[in-house]
Amino acid sequence: MNTSEATLVRVEVVADLPVLWASVQRMDVVKLCNQHMPAPLHWKGPLTPGHILAVWLLYILSQSDHRLSYVEAWVAQHQGTLSALLGQPIFPKDLHDDRLADLLSRLGTGDLFSLLERDLNRHLVRVYDLPDEVVRIDSTTANTYQDVQSEGGLIQFGHSKDDPDLPQLKVACAVLDPLGMPLCTACLPGNTADDPTYVPAIQSVRQSLGPGNRLYVGDCKMAALPTRAFVAASKERYLCPLSESQLSREERRKLLEPVWSGAQALQEVRRPGKDEGDPDELVAAGFWLDVPLQATVDGKQIEWTERRWLVRSSAYARSGEEALERKLREAEEGLHELPVRKQGKKQRFYQELQQAGEALVAEKGLQGLLCFTVRAVMTQKKKRAYKDKPERVETEVRFEVEVTRQEEAIQERKREMGWQVYATNGLLLALAAVVWAYRGQYRVEDGWSRLKGKSLCLTPLFLQDETRIQGLVYLLSIALRALTLVEWVVRENLRKEGACVRGLYPGQPGRKTERPSTELLLRVFAPISISVVCVAGQNHVLLSPLSPLQLHLLKLLDLPPDLYDSIPRHFPKSLLDTSEP
Repeated sequence: MNTSEATLVRVEVVADLPVLWASVQRMDVVKLCNQHMPAPLHWKGPLTPGHILAVWLLYILSQSDHRLSYVEAWVAQHQGTLSALLGQPIFPKDLHDDRLADLLSRLGTGDLFSLLERDLNRHLVRVYDLPDEVVRIDSTTANTYQDVQSEGGLIQFGHSKDDPDLPQLKVACAVLDPLGMPLCTACLPGNTADDPTYVPAIQSVRQSLGPGNRLYVGDCKMAALPTRAFVAASKERYLCPLSESQLSREERRKLLEPVWSGAQALQEVRRPGKDEGDPDELVAAGFWLDVPLQATVDGKQIEWTERRWLVRSSAYARSGEEALERKLREAEEGLHELPVRKQGKKQRFYQELQQAGEALVAEKGLQGLLCFTVRAVMTQKKKRAYKDKPERVETEVRFEVEVTRQEEAIQERKREMGWQVYATNGLLLALAAVVWAYRGQYRVEDGWSRLKGKSLCLTPLFLQDETRIQGLVYLLSIALRALTLVEWVVRENLRKEGACVRGLYPGQPGRKTERPSTELLLRVFAPISISVVCVAGQNHVLLSPLSPLQLHLLKLLDLPPDLYDSIPRHFPKSLLDTSEP
């Protein structure tokens, strides 16, 4: 027998776990969780609740899965790597689903998470030196197949953009601009209105970051007068569009009449052309007017001046005009088709055609833009004599629909397109700042896409207990912070260097980007693995070599180049799972 023959003992996929663990450590998740969630008396094992939650975050971030029952098997597959990262042994039973469920119940109970979130935010802003001048606020819903448990419970039916036939919960969030990192997360019943969620979110931000002259940006649901008054009373700023309930269509037309008559000059916002030598592109144009407002906040009457910017977005106007022309074409074609007899359908006559045409125009919302006339066309046709029928002339009647475009009304409709009214008490904000600040609202939507989509998979929800569901939302908000911070660090370093990175896109090795996503970055580390080989009775731990791209990304992530080298050095000699912790 050849005792020097190498035998493969174990292979573990390391992938992105060291990168994620370094991020979790920099966020100080273990320490902060232990401060707010100390181990109870019945707790078993050397690992603390903070360690358990941190390892669970690694599972969620690397596997894009929040299911409790899958974590234990995953720990068994990565036991050596996880032990090396933690610096102490970890066993699969440390993360059995009952223990994870208990931790979710603690996270979802009372004010525990709001206090943890406050300390976490303060730590992250300080350690990462994050800008905190602009905060964006929004809410979303998450559907579940679970039944509504009680009238005042978390899972309720409500207005939803996803599936209104399923019950849901609502998640409200304030995020830090420009990276989109969550600052406060509220888990609310699915039938909660959006308007009352903004003031608590602003209060939570102040508790985390302290007072400051911040700009709070939200959609039209933030434009409720009590919300605007609350911000103005605190000497902070808001920016939000006004809906037609705050400023009616007729009032907007009156304000825009001087523009259409040429009496009101417009300021412009432009950006450079795509290529050198191309003319600057007109992004938006608008003007402002000041409106004095007053309201009662906490029993006190306050007064402030609100600046309303009436802005016409070029892209928004263009898309609206194209949509209108498309509707006009479809309506014209539909009106011309009305008299055509379809197979199995009766011939329509004048009154029926008139009613069908009016219904079609109303359905498209084109009243006053299209006029149509139904007219009968009579034709005479000679018929030869046949058998007992003499030669004769028969009259046939058919109907046609003539359609006329009301061009003047169409142009009036088009000139109203693309206009939006933004309200702010930031009187020093220029038009460009207003336009770009509101256009950055997509960063909140990016977070929702990650939270409910492939990255964090909040939906579909597999939990039944509402307290645990709430705890899961809070845990995933910490995971969302990790994703945004990894992305922020790399993008900032690329911006400072004025560089791009290539090799991130599968099948496109030459494609470059200066704004890579965390998901693309982590995928690059997927091939890295650990092999344990036994030679002459001794185990040797071998790490697959890192590629130049992987080393370059470690530099962009502000991580040491030997980050992965610590795994084989601290890899445990034996992996025995003998009992529960």
